[in-house]
Amino acid sequence: MAVPYKWNGPLKRNGAIDSFKQNKLTPGLGSEFIDLDLAAALESPNSDAIFRDLAVTISERGVCVFRNQRLDNSTHKEAVNRIAIASGRPPTNDIMTNALYPLYGDDPKVITLIPERVAERYGYKSDPAKRQSVAHEWHSDMSFEENPCDYSSLRLGEVPETGGDTLFASAYELYDRLSEPFQKLFESLDVEWGDPHYTQACGAEGTYKGPRGSPANVGFGFDAVHPAVRTNPVTGWKAVFAGGMHCKGFVGVTEEENKILMDVVSDLITKNHDLQARVHWNQPGDISIWDNRAVKHVPTRDIKGKRKGFRVLSAGEKPFLAAENSVGRADFRREHDLDFHNVSNGYETAKGELKLQSGGANGHVNGNGITNGHSNGVAAH
Repeated sequence: MAVPYKWNGPLKRNGAIDSFKQNKLTPGLGSEFIDLDLAAALESPNSDAIFRDLAVTISERGVCVFRNQRLDNSTHKEAVNRIAIASGRPPTNDIMTNALYPLYGDDPKVITLIPERVAERYGYKSDPAKRQSVAHEWHSDMSFEENPCDYSSLRLGEVPETGGDTLFASAYELYDRLSEPFQKLFESLDVEWGDPHYTQACGAEGTYKGPRGSPANVGFGFDAVHPAVRTNPVTGWKAVFAGGMHCKGFVGVTEEENKILMDVVSDLITKNHDLQARVHWNQPGDISIWDNRAVKHVPTRDIKGKRKGFRVLSAGEKPFLAAENSVGRADFRREHDLDFHNVSNGYETAKGELKLQSGGANGHVNGNGITNGHSNGVAAH
């Protein structure tokens, strides 16, 4: 049985990375670090504080890009693991093991991403000139696992001449842009996840059959059920966790109703480019690290030249909704009189006392899980 995961409320930054140069990709999503050396941070005497601030910043901003890094597979894994640990990841969990690694001779915990390999595995063989929609490809990594990813990362080893950008969409904004009645509706619903292509691939002879980063991630059923709105334990903000690739549908609704709900999520992403950010890969060594509880993402299949990436994933907590102990990001901003460019738990620039303080929630996560993952501060792990 998994060790119970106790959520003590959102984290606050301590200023350890304030001296590094940052650019915001958009006002509400994404940051780019120009001069922060992750390999050096691993060896810094202030390492714990740096990685705690990175965890909070990535969870607040959704995705952070670190330019021209000198990471190898080992330090890449260590950096992501340190971020996840600093964020309060359940102590039973670790970097995810890729079930397919024996088939390719990869590092067990570093997925080599080559577009041709991915296309063959998932059947992306459509004529690009006739491709009219990739809306269904927006996704959160490994959402079909019982303990899906908290943090994901992609480091480029080979950068194409042009193309191959990665797009991100804010799941905080997806929640905030719903009307209040729809917010309540989504909060009351669960979503079923699955991936038949991955299930088939993992079932092949020679694949890894052990736990994938968590004692809960075993077997190849990949039929997890999670709440449609989840609380990010790092920020205390609510986010939509539904729709896109791997999402089989909303639980307990009719086929017609499910289509309406799925379309609501898809339309919010595809019709609102201001909740998106685009990461362009400049040179080998660039790495993006994102919080799957805060964003969805999608690759751009317009690559000209060779593109090779290395992906490291961390297994997070089982998604939960602490309905009474978390808020939408927009509500947090309004309540504390923060402008759009300063949405943060990290600095006390707001008027009055913050509603969400570190250690302020008493949500307890039962190791055996709770049927639907919804609670007033109580969630399943």
